[in-house]
Amino acid sequence: MKKKPVTHKTIFRHICENLDQDMNSPACREIRRHVNGCPECIDYLNSLKTTVALYRRYPAPALSDSARKRLRTALRSTL
Repeated sequence: MKKKPVTHKTIFRHICENLDQDMNSPACREIRRHVNGCPECIDYLNSLKTTVALYRRYPAPALSDSARKRLRTALRSTL
């Protein structure tokens, strides 16, 4: 069975979906190998880390349920 290549879209989705998970699964190790050698992925990951750190410094805004759903939909559509 031929293995599918890892794409940036796959990596970005995996990173976002697994921020709080154990990063030692076989998929995570494969993605880490790619990220370590890919300047584009390194930049993306550093940007994501910076964004998370900045958001942790400030209280979360109060959002209505409808605004929260629209935001999640918009964020998912970018992946």
